[in-house]
Amino acid sequence: MNFRVIIGAIALLGLAACGRDSPETGPAGSAVEVVMSTEGLPKYDSEGVIASLEGQILTLDHEGASPAGLKPGRDRFRVYADVLAEAPITPGSRVSFSFKKTPRSLDIAELRTRP
Repeated sequence: MNFRVIIGAIALLGLAACGRDSPETGPAGSAVEVVMSTEGLPKYDSEGVIASLEGQILTLDHEGASPAGLKPGRDRFRVYADVLAEAPITPGSRVSFSFKKTPRSLDIAELRTRP
């Protein structure tokens, strides 16, 4: 009888060990970033000089925007292709721009050259 109990206990422990110890996740590269709509956010205006453009990140030396709580200085803004298509993007270019402040970033809404 002891032999059956021992074999049964080993079988139960073996089955218990087959369970998953961590939640199932997808492949590492399959994460999708959800982008919040900026449609209802207010636009703020400012002027500045383009310092650099690296991918979707536009670095500007700007005059700031008090209503947005943005002090004058250098900041990184996210910019999308439709905005880039309408303005020349070369370091040193003087621009006026409109941006929206999201919880995660500052997004350029409009970019215009200035003399």
